[in-house]
Amino acid sequence: MNIEIQQVLTQIVGFLLLLWLMKKFAWGPLLQVLEDRRTKIAGELSDIAASKEAVSQLQRDYEMKIQEIEKQARLKVQEAISEAAQTARDITTTARKEADNILVKAKENIDREMAMAKMELRNEVATLAIATARKIIGQEMNAEKNKTLVLQYMDELK
Repeated sequence: MNIEIQQVLTQIVGFLLLLWLMKKFAWGPLLQVLEDRRTKIAGELSDIAASKEAVSQLQRDYEMKIQEIEKQARLKVQEAISEAAQTARDITTTARKEADNILVKAKENIDREMAMAKMELRNEVATLAIATARKIIGQEMNAEKNKTLVLQYMDELK
């Protein structure tokens, strides 16, 4: 094994020259490319994190809006139920008032009809009484005067 110093020194100088050239022309740009890539990845990760937070915030906002909409819908349903109940009460009240009015009018009509029937019956009784008295007495009497007398007598009987 024969080691030649001149060859080893040449190789060491060549290697050092290669290292120096690599450092000067390749290592700097290579490190710059790696640094740029690292910066780009870090930026994208922070963008992704920001996007995640924005999506999360939007989701919370939408959930709050949905809850508010549901709350308003429940309130509107309750209002509609209340309005329907009030309308039902109003209709019932109106129907009762109308029924009471009909009953009052019917009673008034019945009272009027009864009064008319009593008057008619009274006149008929007076006419029958006069006719009966005429037949009993056997003579013609003044019909109007006799009717007045009978009606006065009936008033006295009341």
